[in-house]
Amino acid sequence: MIVRGSGVAWGVIGCLAEYFLRRLSGRLTKQTRIEVLHRWSRRTLSRMGVNIEVSGSPGAGLIASNHLSYLDIMVYSAIAPCVFVSKREVRSWPAVGWIATLAGSIYVDRSRRLETHTVQPEIQSALANGLRVFLFPEGTSSDGSCVLRFHSSLFQPAVDLQAQVSAAAISYSVPDGNPGTDACYWGEMTLFPHLTKLLTKHSVTATVRFSAASFCFTDRKQAALRMHQEVEQLRQVAAEVAR
Repeated sequence: MIVRGSGVAWGVIGCLAEYFLRRLSGRLTKQTRIEVLHRWSRRTLSRMGVNIEVSGSPGAGLIASNHLSYLDIMVYSAIAPCVFVSKREVRSWPAVGWIATLAGSIYVDRSRRLETHTVQPEIQSALANGLRVFLFPEGTSSDGSCVLRFHSSLFQPAVDLQAQVSAAAISYSVPDGNPGTDACYWGEMTLFPHLTKLLTKHSVTATVRFSAASFCFTDRKQAALRMHQEVEQLRQVAAEVAR
């Protein structure tokens, strides 16, 4: 645990240091921000003992995924440079929140109905500039036993731009533990006790599956329903393989 804990600290300090050094040399573009997070996510997860198995490849445009843990952002970022749409609480998380903010994450307050409309221009701008945007439409994390209902409002920027929308599903396996409690972070769990327990595990494997198909939608509710089906199908395939 001590080695992995130092690996997390090394990754956080290294990532923050690169952000600040690059900032001293000029304004950081969104592309530069997500590339820095991409590099350091790969390095840090390796030192944490988190392995990644990927099926398929991430598409362009908006990617909708289920949401299980604070690890999700690092796992997806390790696979490809991307922008994240995250719940506001992530911003206040020590280390994870700092890095997510510097990487240009777009935060939304799910408790305020009108808040989703205020962040839509940010999502639309990222998509219009050719950036890959990951969206967690459930609005919260879960234990991975099912995909929660998708909220439709944040699909609107992709609808307006006629941007490609595809699906991804993430799951975790913990050989010497329970992924629903040891890797997934949800409910009333608190960050440091959960992370401490995670770092005692022999290994953690994150399995990510990307859909082969992508879609363009003319209606955000239709987008939410279809993408929920796509993510649930990917999740079920992962569950079958894990048995």
